[in-house]
Amino acid sequence: MKKVLLMNMPSTIQVYKGKDSALKGIIAPRPLVSLVELAASVLITGADCKILDLQVSKIPFKDIEHTMWDYNPEIVGITFTTLLFEEAKKVSEFIKAKFPKVTIIAGGVHPSIFPEEVARVKDIDIVVYGEGDITLQEIVKEKPLKSIKGIVYKKNHKVMINPSRPLIENLDELPMPAWHLLNAKVYMNPKAIAKESPVGTIGTSRGCVYGCTYCNKSVFGRKFRAKSVNRVVDEFESLLKNGFKEIHVWDDMFATDLERAKKICDEIIRRKLKFTWQLECGVRVNCVDKEFFEKCVKAGCYKVAFGFESGNNRILESINKCSTIEQARNAVKWAKEAGMETSGFFMIGLPEDTVETMNQTIEFACSLGLDYAKATILVPLPSTKVFEDFEKKGLLKTKDWTKYNFHQASHVYQHPNLSWEVLEKYYDKFHKKFYFRPSYIFKRFLRSIKKHELFDDMKMAFNTFGK
Repeated sequence: MKKVLLMNMPSTIQVYKGKDSALKGIIAPRPLVSLVELAASVLITGADCKILDLQVSKIPFKDIEHTMWDYNPEIVGITFTTLLFEEAKKVSEFIKAKFPKVTIIAGGVHPSIFPEEVARVKDIDIVVYGEGDITLQEIVKEKPLKSIKGIVYKKNHKVMINPSRPLIENLDELPMPAWHLLNAKVYMNPKAIAKESPVGTIGTSRGCVYGCTYCNKSVFGRKFRAKSVNRVVDEFESLLKNGFKEIHVWDDMFATDLERAKKICDEIIRRKLKFTWQLECGVRVNCVDKEFFEKCVKAGCYKVAFGFESGNNRILESINKCSTIEQARNAVKWAKEAGMETSGFFMIGLPEDTVETMNQTIEFACSLGLDYAKATILVPLPSTKVFEDFEKKGLLKTKDWTKYNFHQASHVYQHPNLSWEVLEKYYDKFHKKFYFRPSYIFKRFLRSIKKHELFDDMKMAFNTFGK
């Protein structure tokens, strides 16, 4: 029986929270949906599959070596983003040096943007670009490489590029994610992140029809495709049966088809499922109404995160956000009235930002009554309009992908309007002004006492702001 090992990169958490970021204590491990979905696609071929989640490993390279010797796979699949490309090279080199006969397949965001660049890496044999579910099945079944759509590979030292694979139209036809391959107990989260642990994740749709200028999600296609209501709730049940106590929704567009989202809540209630869940993304302020949040709460959802980005309508229009300040205020108001906790994500240094607009963003964040807020400094990610515009204007300083960090991007580009001293000042100002307001501290203190979470909150505050 053929064996396939799937893994992500060890530094997934560290690089995205930033070593010295203002919120370095608030990231906790969650399983990667794509790995369990791909694993399920491998299993239905009759092959065996194992997942090695290196983000929860304290000794990743030792764990890689131990797993390779113990499991002895013929194929190793690695997934990574642009920021983790260099680490992916190191992992591939490490594996090939000790296990030269293994076939290494690369997939994910960066391989889908730059498949030829990744294929030229000496230790990577095949690159999967776009959705990998069917493509990986065909590789495992040993279909001739020249006939497999959506891959780039090497033949006689030449890089061969195959035609792209069409998007999967009916997501319900995919096998149920292989959650049984993970040990749920390693995904324990602090109380500031989740009411219950272990925490699992779910993706109920694919594709985003919007075209925000800073976002590279369109690399996997902009056509919205959603799983059916019953399929989604079946996946919730599967997560619960496999030991996860809380579930976080990781969609780009969970509430875009609002009636579908409401029916998912209705079906959770109808099945009498009792669990806590969060909407970590996929809730656009221009798509929701009051009834949606009320149904979410009845179905056990207690927290929602919004991507606000800016507190200035002109800036929102400039990044093609397709939402307004008024819509944002309404969404938060409806969520809070329904009894939900609210989080907000913001960006400092958007292309047309000025000191005035960044101050407006900070004031806006403080005025919404959010429970949590986080800002990142703009990074011009490859395959985005921002990246293309900055490249045309000569503002990019490097294409060393290790520097494309959301918290320390001063080596990546020169902002068209602002110095890096100003950007970093306002990044720090955002978090300090939001979290150190007397009204916020008092409100948080009372909440901590009421919910018996004072120790957890104090520990989180120390980890976050203590330096």
